Amino acid sequence: MITLVQDYFCASARRFPDKPAVSCEGDVLTFAQLDGFSNAFARALQAAGVKRGGFVPFFMQKSVRSIQSILSILKADCAYIPIDINSPAQRLEAILKAANATVLIVDDHSEALLKTLLPESTVRLINISHYSGGDESPLDYKNLSIDIAYVLFTSGSTGTPKGVMIPHKAIIDYIDWCVETYELTDRDVIANHAPLYFDNSTFDLYTAFKTGATLHLVHEELNAVIPLLVRWLREREITTFFCVPSVLTLLLKSRRLKEDSFPQLRHLICAGEVLPADILAEWMQRYPHLQFTNMYGPTEITVDCSYHIVRERPGPDCMSIPIGKARKNMELFVRQASGELSTEVGAEGELLVRGTSVAYGYLGDAERTQKVFIQNPKNPYFHDPLYCTGDLVRIDTNGDFLFLGRADDQIKFLGYRIELGEIEANLMALPGVEEGVVVFNNSENENERELGALVSLSDGYTLDALTKDLKSRLPPYMVPTRLRLIEGEFPRTPNGKYDRKATKHIVFTAVE
Repeated sequence: MITLVQDYFCASARRFPDKPAVSCEGDVLTFAQLDGFSNAFARALQAAGVKRGGFVPFFMQKSVRSIQSILSILKADCAYIPIDINSPAQRLEAILKAANATVLIVDDHSEALLKTLLPESTVRLINISHYSGGDESPLDYKNLSIDIAYVLFTSGSTGTPKGVMIPHKAIIDYIDWCVETYELTDRDVIANHAPLYFDNSTFDLYTAFKTGATLHLVHEELNAVIPLLVRWLREREITTFFCVPSVLTLLLKSRRLKEDSFPQLRHLICAGEVLPADILAEWMQRYPHLQFTNMYGPTEITVDCSYHIVRERPGPDCMSIPIGKARKNMELFVRQASGELSTEVGAEGELLVRGTSVAYGYLGDAERTQKVFIQNPKNPYFHDPLYCTGDLVRIDTNGDFLFLGRADDQIKFLGYRIELGEIEANLMALPGVEEGVVVFNNSENENERELGALVSLSDGYTLDALTKDLKSRLPPYMVPTRLRLIEGEFPRTPNGKYDRKATKHIVFTAVE
């Protein structure tokens, strides 16, 4: 029985010792090499003073050393914390403080950067690049399935990052379902596109560890030039690719896609943001042999709690792709305006999630935790947390959940309650719109309050035509009046999602 996530990897190492386990930019480690190194380095971490249950961050670009760090931390009976190497000093310091970190794993490049960012830090730096080896025999783990495996820090509305605590049992519950649902085996080749501090990476790492599939890491330089991904995916014979939907949009715009671009690919899985129906339709037309899946889930429920396998190509009238139904061992509720929890067709409101993969809460922040992790009101008998996602959904006639937008994206404008997601869905449904993001200027000055959009248009399609087409689909008060054209890339967060704060700045503060 698997109770700790590193046991996935250890079992595969026994089955496939000489098979490549992980690859990045020409660096390749076999299962046996990675297993032996992580056993030895785990002992080095313990010798450096890390204790069972401690939080051990690592700070470096995505590489095979990152994977070595993760497995070593887990084998030391600790929880790992990936830190974005582009983090500003204030955020980095806040994470180290929240984790009460005594050590920080770095490599040659990141050590120099860290000393520049935090020259007075007292946290001990352990440079994995300089580790010369040690006892590679298996360790005797003390941790249980209820202990924490990782903490991922997400942006907090107060400006302080929130550390989401995920236990081993939550990852195992999710990964076992993924492997079963997508029929993944050791014959698969899995790409890791997401940064390791983004929870989508959990799917990539642990499905590969469990099945014995080879994991190929998309390195930082490749991520900066998305069109190069097409050749990279083909050359590495990737069978399973999990990405945010905007990557599909960028690949289409690159004009690099050919009918034979992905001969080995079986699964194309999206999560992390809204999957535009028109983009999906074009991908399905080009690559009918692929299985396309739209998954949904915040970091707080361990990657994904619902999924929708798209069986038919969306038609021109399709407004949105469902986020689907709850995956195995998870339960979804709609909290309606009355406060009642519903699973009935037509119910609309905030999505609440229940199940084994719900996180423990936020590290060192009981107040934030209590606000969004609540006791199941239908269960007075034992601890049964529901995570309040802040996402608005509706249950359609098929019993599928439809994502409507963020509760905090629901605005009041000209006396109307408006979902920005609804405007965006209609915008993206227009044939002349290649990409678009809708924002709202919530100024204290009533005269400055305005809906806007940043758009990329196809040749020959104009902003006047866009406005006219939107007016035929939406009531006047929902039609953006401030439109900005963009010719280059849309602003994005490090996770690859749209950066709505930067978009808002472009739309409403750019010089006329």
